[in-house]
Amino acid sequence: MGAMCAAALVGCTKENKAVLETSGLDYTNLDETVRPGDDFTKFATGNWIKNNPQPDIFPRWGSFTKLGDDNTKQLAELIKGIAAKESYNSHEEQMIGDLYKLAMDSTTLNAQGAAPLMPYLEKVRAIKTREELFKLMMEEHDNMFFALYNGADDKNAKQNVMNLFQSGLSLGQRDYYLNDDANTKKVMDAFKEHFVNLEVLCGIPEAQAKKNLATLLKYETELAKAHKTNMELRNPEANYNKMTVAEFSKMSGFDWDAWLKGNTYTETNDFIVGQPVAIAKGCEILMKAPVEDLKVMYEWRWISGASSLLGDAFTNENFAYNQKLTGAKEQEPRWRRAVNLVNGTLDEPVGKMFVEKYFPGESKSRMLSLVSDLQAALGETIKAQEWMSDSTKQVALEKLATFYVKVGYPDKWEDLSGLSIDPSKSLYENMRAVGEWSWNLSKKKRYNTPVDKDEWHMSPQTVNAYYNPTTNEICFPAGILQPPFFSNNFDDAVNYGAIGVVIGHEMTHGFDDQGRQYDKDGNLRQWWSEEDVKAFDVPAQKMVEYFNGLWVIPGELKANGELSLGENLADHGGLNVAFRALEMAREKGSKTCLETENGYTWQQRFFLAYANVWAGVCSEELLRRYTLMDVHSAGHLRINGGVAQCDHWYDAFNIQPGDSLYVAPEDRVKIW
Repeated sequence: MGAMCAAALVGCTKENKAVLETSGLDYTNLDETVRPGDDFTKFATGNWIKNNPQPDIFPRWGSFTKLGDDNTKQLAELIKGIAAKESYNSHEEQMIGDLYKLAMDSTTLNAQGAAPLMPYLEKVRAIKTREELFKLMMEEHDNMFFALYNGADDKNAKQNVMNLFQSGLSLGQRDYYLNDDANTKKVMDAFKEHFVNLEVLCGIPEAQAKKNLATLLKYETELAKAHKTNMELRNPEANYNKMTVAEFSKMSGFDWDAWLKGNTYTETNDFIVGQPVAIAKGCEILMKAPVEDLKVMYEWRWISGASSLLGDAFTNENFAYNQKLTGAKEQEPRWRRAVNLVNGTLDEPVGKMFVEKYFPGESKSRMLSLVSDLQAALGETIKAQEWMSDSTKQVALEKLATFYVKVGYPDKWEDLSGLSIDPSKSLYENMRAVGEWSWNLSKKKRYNTPVDKDEWHMSPQTVNAYYNPTTNEICFPAGILQPPFFSNNFDDAVNYGAIGVVIGHEMTHGFDDQGRQYDKDGNLRQWWSEEDVKAFDVPAQKMVEYFNGLWVIPGELKANGELSLGENLADHGGLNVAFRALEMAREKGSKTCLETENGYTWQQRFFLAYANVWAGVCSEELLRRYTLMDVHSAGHLRINGGVAQCDHWYDAFNIQPGDSLYVAPEDRVKIW
């Protein structure tokens, strides 16, 4: 990105301070015809899309997706290099190379058509009784109307426990079944067409496929009515219901002891039932719906799950459906789909290659230093809060001090010796084998075992970061530790404004409306005083109302401030804490922070760097979908909405009453 990659350290001053030639910002991204206070998104990133033309395969294109695209191209080079070898040097290389070649072999995939899937559909069709259906489902570890998994017990976070969670909707979101607005109908109509088309590709007559669709929607709509909303799912306490197997069996009218044992979970006495009403409704459908109806729904799960692993007729149909949901203009080329399959399936060996080639050791050291700086700044921020009592501050500081920090890549890689890719079998058969191996590995690692805090929940090549409340950990994979987010050659204003805000964002998740309910050991319990909770809720509600008033699509769709509250609070915290960390670095004599560059002060460059993290564009189709389902605000709102609630931005750009983004000081959110 032009100057962004041109920064370099040169020489030293008498005070032994390294001097940067450039900060690392690409000023050609700015649109200086726009006033910062009227639309900071356009001012700071208005020319980003001109400098970074949007590929037709991406309905959303921005700094995150561009870096992800760059990573994909780097991974493709590594994976293609292995696949081109005449002989492999290791078991991991063999799996990577052969899986890539299987996914690239369009001639074989097209000749096979639906054939790899048909033996499994025949199994379903041959079923005569409910008992036979349940036996097959348990053998396949397929729960159809609920999710069954092993994970941390939120109130005993050091121990894994069986969890049940609502699931079973083909469209993934209850509102698509229950709302009747034009956009919802458009999505539902697209799904109906997609369902019929895929079933026809599997040899089912169109008339029968339409009857099958009616059956599926009848039961999934029943299930949707019982599902909790996305907002309701954000309440950890309300979604923690520990019961004995006998208790929930009685409540749901379902033999959970038999179901667990059929899944080889033979030593389970109790579990966490996330949404009892929704899961009980799923049990009711399993127990009362005619077996032929259940077979229709189960067969659809097989067809839908296999469709991306079959010939072009199937993948083209998937794209046609996806296009209506996302606005994508062009399908990803086969090489990208093959690379993504290998990367998603063999993420650790691929990640190991990525780290070895593209992640320098000094980046990890610098990131650990930045994390330490942000921890110190957040500590100061906590101490300074007038709304938080001294007793709660003390416990909050203890939680902050015990953050478990992960940077770059795992210290220990997964042993894949038990996994195999057989080039003599179909792609679909191989991926079924991978699924079975993964299920067994997960059971071995997490069934009735202590939680492993060293386990990573993102691959090293992922362009993202996370906070996990039950382990009180923050994780920053190597994939995101690159420009425009981070570089050893950026000045401090840019690093703190970009990756620094990301670090602060993840840290303050530990103290947002959800994270604050987990203590330093990861246990779900009330460790704030009631007065502090009430004091926190006032500005939090102000944040909800502020974002509810922002336009996602001007004149048509506003943001959902309740659903996005946690992420908006984390952006708010990230900005304030990272800015304070930058101030502290300068107070200590920062070696790498230019006073001004191109007429922009270090304070201004901090916010320009932040904005360029969220630079980009998004299709209206995806904006609607994300606003309904995603806990994150749209990118342009993360910029404008984020800075408008940050006092430092007003000072940096001299924002005044009358500017479009201006929020009066007394109306700004004051949490961090």
